[in-house]
Amino acid sequence: MRIWPRRKPASPPPPVVLPSLDRLAGLIERVVELVDEVSGAPVAAPAGEPLPPPASTVAPAPQPPLPAPLPALPQQTDDGSWLAFVPSAHGYTLIVQPGLLPPPGNEFDLDGARYRVLRHAPSPLPGDGRRCAVVEMEEQPEADRSSAE
Repeated sequence: MRIWPRRKPASPPPPVVLPSLDRLAGLIERVVELVDEVSGAPVAAPAGEPLPPPASTVAPAPQPPLPAPLPALPQQTDDGSWLAFVPSAHGYTLIVQPGLLPPPGNEFDLDGARYRVLRHAPSPLPGDGRRCAVVEMEEQPEADRSSAE
């Protein structure tokens, strides 16, 4: 078993030297004066002296004109149609469908294939107020291959 030696008591902190604090305070006052001078703020005069007259008043820089507002996108009215967001091997296709938007879970025919509505979403087209149905193709049930005939 190893016995650790006791630590030596820490040496007392060095005494505070007041002349160094006075010098630091003087430097801080000088920095504040320089910052005020550069920023154009009134400079505080030493005790007993009047304030110097302001050098000149600087006019604020002219503001650039505001840009013209962008024209509003035309809002398409709800004409009783909706969009089908249809997946394919090459990506997705938006197909406009007439009538009422089918609720999620319903099936419908589109281009000879059967699709099921997964969920509703806003139209991905800017300024289009129609709703969009995200759909998936229903797979045709395959013949039971497990039965041996």
